[in-house]
Amino acid sequence: MKIYPTAMALTVVLLLLVSAGCQDSLTTDTAAPHAVAGGNEITIIAHCLVTYYHGGSAGYFSEQKHIIRPALGAIDMTAGEPGGTFRWQLAGASYESSGPAATVAAAPAGVIDRDIVVAILTAFNASAGYYGSESVTKPDMTRIDGKWYQPIQLGNIGIPSTTITLLQSVQDGAIDLVWVHNTQTDAVTTGRAYNMAWLKAAGTFVPTKIDIFRREAGATADKKILQVHYRSFSAH
Repeated sequence: MKIYPTAMALTVVLLLLVSAGCQDSLTTDTAAPHAVAGGNEITIIAHCLVTYYHGGSAGYFSEQKHIIRPALGAIDMTAGEPGGTFRWQLAGASYESSGPAATVAAAPAGVIDRDIVVAILTAFNASAGYYGSESVTKPDMTRIDGKWYQPIQLGNIGIPSTTITLLQSVQDGAIDLVWVHNTQTDAVTTGRAYNMAWLKAAGTFVPTKIDIFRREAGATADKKILQVHYRSFSAH
């Protein structure tokens, strides 16, 4: 993924074309970094197949369940592995993970860390229109793989040592890329959301695939870590 920054001073209108539940209009809840008040009663339950990549090729597949609460900036991910159950929970600034002690380092699922969980949740929420937008800054336009984006850096996200940048396509206004920058390690985790599908129960489009990349400090290229392929959704 090649990135070409530019100093062009262009302005893009941030579109918030979102509906949820019974078509209630959404308002921003600044208490959580990915929150919208209109999604308070929306819980999205998704079953997915996660592919882990080793050396650039797919090496392992795992089934996971994701429970996403956009208004709370929360996601609860579980994976049943041969050695036991892994679980990752993010709610605002709070993050917890657990897994079988004997396998957490060796199992492919052990690659999932806080930044990856943040990237999955942010890519899902942003592409579906669920995110707070009252406190943002807009750096210079960026060109990625030949496509122009307007970066939108979220403010007051509350997650320690982390900055989150949404990337909005100049062409169609979609937000299909997010950057999660760990300011302690200087690593950048990228989430790419695509293959949007209409989720009637939530009243919005949601991504059916999310690719996760990582660029370690000092590296010149992104490394593909995993892909989330959502197979089914429900919402209430």
